[in-house]
Amino acid sequence: MSEEQYDVVVLGLGSAGSRAAAQAHAAGAKVLGIEGGERIGGLCILRGCMPTKSLLEAAHVAHVVEDAGRFGVKVTGDMQIDFDFQMQRMRDHVERFRRAKENGVRSVGYEIRMGRPRFVDPHAIELDGQRIRARSFVISTGSQVAPLPFPVDPGAVIRTSDDMFLLQTPPESAVVLGAGPVGLEFAQWMARMGTQVTLINRSKIASKVDPELGLELTGALSAEMEVLTPALVRRIEPIAESRSRLQVEVEDGEIRTLEVDLVLNALGRVPDFDGLDVEKAGLEIEGGKLALDAHLRTRLEHIFVAGDAVGEELILHVATTEGAYVGRNAARAAGVLDGSLESWDPEIPPVSVVFTDPPLASVGESIKSLEAKGAPFLQATKRLSDQGRGITMGTQWGCVRLLAAPGPEGSGRLLGCQIVGPRADDLVQVVSTAIRLGANSQQFLTVPWYHPTLAEAFIEVARSLVEKSNA
Repeated sequence: MSEEQYDVVVLGLGSAGSRAAAQAHAAGAKVLGIEGGERIGGLCILRGCMPTKSLLEAAHVAHVVEDAGRFGVKVTGDMQIDFDFQMQRMRDHVERFRRAKENGVRSVGYEIRMGRPRFVDPHAIELDGQRIRARSFVISTGSQVAPLPFPVDPGAVIRTSDDMFLLQTPPESAVVLGAGPVGLEFAQWMARMGTQVTLINRSKIASKVDPELGLELTGALSAEMEVLTPALVRRIEPIAESRSRLQVEVEDGEIRTLEVDLVLNALGRVPDFDGLDVEKAGLEIEGGKLALDAHLRTRLEHIFVAGDAVGEELILHVATTEGAYVGRNAARAAGVLDGSLESWDPEIPPVSVVFTDPPLASVGESIKSLEAKGAPFLQATKRLSDQGRGITMGTQWGCVRLLAAPGPEGSGRLLGCQIVGPRADDLVQVVSTAIRLGANSQQFLTVPWYHPTLAEAFIEVARSLVEKSNA
C-alpha cells in the first residue's frame, strides 16, 4: 500500500480543528485536514449554538407578545405560531453560517479531505483505503451525547439535541433531563412553543456556580415549566403511541410517575473517539477521555487534542483558543516551528453563558470557587428589579453580583461576576474585559456608565465594594 506523508494531520475541522490546521499551515507545515462529518462547520454551527439561538429568538418574540399586556399593549385575537416557518428560518441560518465557515476554512490553503480516518499505528492513519503518515496529529473530533446513567427499557425513545432540530411539530408534553445550557435552553423553547415541560436535574440549577442566582433563574423558569431539582430518574419505559413513562424520585424521597411525548437527554456530552482506533496509536481512553498534559499533548509527544475532544470546557471560544496553540504545538512537534510548547493562558478568565430568558452569565471566580480556595474576597449584589433601567423594562427577575479581592480604597482586583437578568450575555463581557486587564473596584467605578442603562448596576456594586474595602 502506498503512503502519503504530511507534517501535521488534523482529525476534525470544527472550531478547534480548523483553527489548529490554519495555525500549523501558517507555521509552514504541510497540513492535511480531515472532516469526518458530512459537512464542514462543527457542532456549534450545525447542531449547537447557532440553531438554538435562532429558535430561542423566535420563542422570545412569542413570549414578548404574550406578556405585552403587562406594558399596556393589547394584542387582539389568538397568537399563532408558524412552527414550519420557524424551523425553516433556523435551517436557513445554519446554511448561511455553514457556507461562511466552509468558505473560510477552504480559503486558508491546506489540503482538506472528507471521511472517517482510523489510526493504524502511532504515526499513520488510514482513510478510504489510503495510508497517511504524519510527524504529528491533532485530534479534534468533537463530542457526542453522554449515555443515560439509569435503566432505559427497550423501545423507549430518547431524543438528543440533534433530534430537536428535526421536529415537525412541538410535542404536547416533554421531560428535559439536565439543567446545563442545552437542557435549559431547549426546555424554555419548548415551553414557549406550547409544550408542557418538566425539567429534571439531580442538583439545583447553577448549584456549582452560584446557588443564590440559580434560585433566581429557577424562579423565572418555574413560571413557564415544572422544575424538579433536585430529582433522580429511576427508570424510563415505553408506553403506547411512542410515549414514555418515567419513575422520578423527588427531593423528599417520593416517587413520581410522569408520562410524556418526548424525553430529551441533555445530561452533557463526552469526547467522540468512535471509529478512530486510538488504541492502535498507543493511546488509552480512561473515563471517556485521553490523558493530557498542560500543552494538551497525549502520552505520545506528537499527538495533541483540542476542543470538545478534550472533554473539559465545551465552549467555542475555548475550542478556538486551544486550537490555535495546539496547532502551533503540533507544528513544533513536526519540527517545522521553533520555540517552546504553549498552554492555556491562566490570565484569561473563564466565561459561561446560558441563553435562557433571563440569561445566566458568569465570568472569573465565583463565591463557591473562592471559598474552596480559602481566598479572601468582597462581594456586592444589586437586584435589577430595583435598578432604574430595570424598573422601566419591567424586570421581574435578575441581579448582578461582583466579587473583588480586599484592598485599601478599592485597590483589590476584580475577581468575578455573576449575572441573571436581561442582556446578561452581553453585560458579562464588560466585566470579562475588566478582569482580563487587571482592573480593580475603584477603576471600575470610574468608568463613564451611561444613563439610563442596565450596565449602570455596575456603579452600585463597584461603589459598595470600594466602601467595604475602606470599612
